[in-house]
Amino acid sequence: MALEHLPSPKAAADLIAEFRKRFSTKVCMAPYADHDGSIVSAHTLSREAVLRKISKDAHVYAPNFKVHFFPDENPIQVRRLGIGDVSVFNGFCAKHDASLFSCLENEPFTFQPKQIFMLVYRATARECYLKRKQFESIPTPEQIGAIYKIKDRLKYTEMVLRFQEASLRGAEEIEAFKAKLDGYLLQEDWEHFESYSINFPKTPNLVASFVFQPFFDMNGTKLQDFTNLSVDMSTLAISLIPLEKGGAAIFSWLDTANAAPLRFCTSVTQGKNLTSAIIHAILDNGENFAISPVWYEGLPPKTQEYLLSRMRLLPATVIYSFASRPDESSPYLDDWEK
Repeated sequence: MALEHLPSPKAAADLIAEFRKRFSTKVCMAPYADHDGSIVSAHTLSREAVLRKISKDAHVYAPNFKVHFFPDENPIQVRRLGIGDVSVFNGFCAKHDASLFSCLENEPFTFQPKQIFMLVYRATARECYLKRKQFESIPTPEQIGAIYKIKDRLKYTEMVLRFQEASLRGAEEIEAFKAKLDGYLLQEDWEHFESYSINFPKTPNLVASFVFQPFFDMNGTKLQDFTNLSVDMSTLAISLIPLEKGGAAIFSWLDTANAAPLRFCTSVTQGKNLTSAIIHAILDNGENFAISPVWYEGLPPKTQEYLLSRMRLLPATVIYSFASRPDESSPYLDDWEK
């Protein structure tokens, strides 16, 4: 449906313009004072070292998010995009984007502590940039009233208030997590992550880099109580990247984390098909990923729709608590071990 079908298309267009402006804000998130050069469209998935290796004609498939006003619309779609436009955000100046991530962009990935740290740091910076803006982008009752020309004074429902509270808490927690990483970065102390890597002989058809808080593992076991707002949640980073030969799914968490990240990682490794388990862990819980066109376009339409349904789960780890392991009931996806 189009905006002109709304009671007030102008109010809706104004809200979309405000949304786009907010997510176009330019700032360098490096914890230094010597910023130099313009703010660049920083890639959290390396264009050359990662995206190009799974691309076709320099294009991949990636999630596309949009503001929506109709109940029959879904805000998450998948689009074919040029690799220069995938996984970018206005989060670093040219100097710090080049200097901080040189070990990822210009060196073979050999699982060095600094490389692991920078994978997590870049994904955390992106999440930190987006979370606060997502909270700020929740439409006010007045904006909703203007779009639908409702003259009565509107109030948030209890569900929306809980969502607003959770969004704010999520923004504050990722900001605190980044602040901790900033301290290690300033000290050039790369040794604070524990990591587990699953290596594959075949190049994955999916790449990803993101951080999230696991509440349940893939077997449905409770890991952290997300309803307890007085307790800090631990964060897990997942990166799926191609290597010079094959690829690796890397799970990383701080050495001060509780048991949740390790237990979630362990539950992934218990899958009968590791490829399927990792694909689900990424599509269910992350937003920052890209998909090989050769693989995606070769899938049956029903399998493509299934993958899209997994991208739309929010938050997925809660779904794990009352459903069977998704990787054991899904259509066949792939096997990077063969």
